[in-house]
Amino acid sequence: MQAEVFHIHHQGEQRGPYTSQQVNHLHKCGYIDDDTLYWREGMEQWQPVTDIVERRQRRNRVIIWGVVFGIAASIALFVWLFGGVTAEGWKELTSGEFNEESAWWRARGLVRAQLASGESVTFDDMNSAQITLHDHEGAVVVLGGTLLKSRAHTSWRVRLRYDEDRGLWMPAQREEKP
Repeated sequence: MQAEVFHIHHQGEQRGPYTSQQVNHLHKCGYIDDDTLYWREGMEQWQPVTDIVERRQRRNRVIIWGVVFGIAASIALFVWLFGGVTAEGWKELTSGEFNEESAWWRARGLVRAQLASGESVTFDDMNSAQITLHDHEGAVVVLGGTLLKSRAHTSWRVRLRYDEDRGLWMPAQREEKP
């Protein structure tokens, strides 16, 4: 069986014969464009080559860069909005060294965990907290903060024990307000 052959009309000249694969290649390479016409035996008139070539999708660079920019902007916005909160939450949950700063972070996490649903707190900085470490066994942390719903400033006394095997601060007993 003989392959189907095509002739093309390009820049005022008739060229060919070409196979359909050759016509595809010429189109993909940019040698012929969408305005080029083709003809094969049995046809009454010339037709647009776009009827027989496998059309490649030309990517619109503006759309691609718009999508890339949109994704980057979304990530930047997420980090701006939640990055600090996420980092603080991580410190509150994973503080594991036996030192004052680590005890302060863990005490914050325990206070935050006991807040009423929908309540949030802005803690005072570590310098205003009272932190007492006890011989690699535990700590008492008194920290202050403002409850955002009521705008009331309050303080909490948190007793911690240090689990050396796990390297974590754990609640020694239920937290209480002084």
